[in-house]
Amino acid sequence: MNVLACHPKERGKGYGARLLLEADERALESGCPALSIIVSDANEGARRLYERHLYRETARRPMVKEDWENRGESWVLLMKSL
Repeated sequence: MNVLACHPKERGKGYGARLLLEADERALESGCPALSIIVSDANEGARRLYERHLYRETARRPMVKEDWENRGESWVLLMKSL
């Protein structure tokens, strides 16, 4: 498992897109048939990025937050076939 994150000041510079393309290449080289990403339903920018890279929603689960603050209500599983 890996975490993809970008400091707010660095968003919109193409770093996420480049990392997603690198993940595609590595997965293809290793024979992996699909990739998946989990994102907060409140993270609209990341969701748009992933969908531009052909990830599609396959499942959704409620967040268990306890004392953790997050605007989201659900975790969304996005998958992409290679």
